[in-house]
Amino acid sequence: MAAQNLDAHLFIDGRWEEGNSGSQPNIDPGTGDAIGLVTLADAAQVQAALDAAQRAFPAWSALTGQARGAILKKASALLAECLEEVAVGLLLESGKTKADATGELRRTVETLAWNGEEASRISGKVHQGIVAGSTRLSVPTPLGVVVAITPWNFPAVLVGRKLGAALAAGCTVVLKASEFTPYSARAIVQTLVDAGLPDGVVNLIYGDPAAVSEQLLASPVVKAVSFTGSTQVGKRLAALAAPNLIRPIFELGGHAPVIVWSDADIEKVIQVTAPAKFGSAGQSCVAPTRYLAHHSIHDALVEALAAKAQTYKLGHGNEEGTTLGSVAHAGRVASFLQLVDDAVAKGAVIRTGGKQIDRRGFFVEPTVLSSVTSDAEILAEEPFGPVATVQSINSVDEAIQLANAGLYSFAAYVFTDSIAVRDKLVAGLHASNIGVNQTAPSLPDVALGGLGNSGYGYEGGTEGVLAYMHLRLVSQSAA
Repeated sequence: MAAQNLDAHLFIDGRWEEGNSGSQPNIDPGTGDAIGLVTLADAAQVQAALDAAQRAFPAWSALTGQARGAILKKASALLAECLEEVAVGLLLESGKTKADATGELRRTVETLAWNGEEASRISGKVHQGIVAGSTRLSVPTPLGVVVAITPWNFPAVLVGRKLGAALAAGCTVVLKASEFTPYSARAIVQTLVDAGLPDGVVNLIYGDPAAVSEQLLASPVVKAVSFTGSTQVGKRLAALAAPNLIRPIFELGGHAPVIVWSDADIEKVIQVTAPAKFGSAGQSCVAPTRYLAHHSIHDALVEALAAKAQTYKLGHGNEEGTTLGSVAHAGRVASFLQLVDDAVAKGAVIRTGGKQIDRRGFFVEPTVLSSVTSDAEILAEEPFGPVATVQSINSVDEAIQLANAGLYSFAAYVFTDSIAVRDKLVAGLHASNIGVNQTAPSLPDVALGGLGNSGYGYEGGTEGVLAYMHLRLVSQSAA
């Protein structure tokens, strides 16, 4: 599978330019080989991106929602036209399968288009005044310059989600994309440029994550920061944002429980959750991770889940028949092995997998662990890989207690035909995204936000656009 140029540079004030702080290779995780390079911004270039976004804000925010939306919709159409080409680059730099890369880009196309439509739907409200003849207006107003920081695990759809909502709201953006997957961000920004985005409205930079984040969030022109990534980094960014009261919109870690009650159809549970568990090599904050199975069906679920894991064909995304790709980099392999080894040392049983694959690239076996003890690190730390644990439960209360025992409160899944069990579980779970007898995908038309250590603020839906706006209250009466 031949690929286009996967180099990535900075985009500042309407111009592509090389970064002045050197470069690093863009690595194909499926081979370990360099497939391009990404150049890194120095402090002056980071400041230039902020200055460009600030200059562009008055004109961009003054455009009608229809005008801003038209650019987003055109960018969506342009991305759809080159989807196959961009999917090649996404596949190569992320380690995804062809199906996962293509599916992610289709979601990105949908996200840009939906936000393009939403740009013209955002409107204020008129409230009755206190004094006769007066009115009170709630007026959505763009915040200003936004910093968007995106990770490597979904480098296309998360860029599309953040840019789509911020641009629809009338904000300008400095996008700090991941150095592990730089081409995907480059490609999406280029579609916006080709769609007619004015200079300075979106600025793309790469660089040392800590240094760049510190500089961006120290700027008084930044009014909001949107970040998807680890809870640890999110807390650091929140501290950096606090002095200037920069509005945070954070989607952080997850460690989703899957509660499988005694009446659940095990075949359906596997059919529904396995693609979410093993898709993108399990590197998703909403991936099903901790299966909590009623004791009466525990053994059958373990057997079925292990059998399903064994059906995946590991390989590079461009190899025919590959259904499970690599993890992102060597660090993910090391973390996977450490968590599995710790669990086994504390009594867990490997039902399948558990090892690194002896081949080029960063591959680990799809893994199922049972008899996992409560002190195992894998129950507390987000594994972010193709590994699932299965624990036995005896009651709804125990299921809720175990599901809520972790640090994260993002996704959770429930499988039962009992209305009473369902209602009690949904009421008791500390999770912001709950799927009942299905997964709970994050789609552009509905708001989703984390709880607790999984973040705050919303992405998606009208609320996701309003996250980048301030609701001004204007009270008025006749002179």
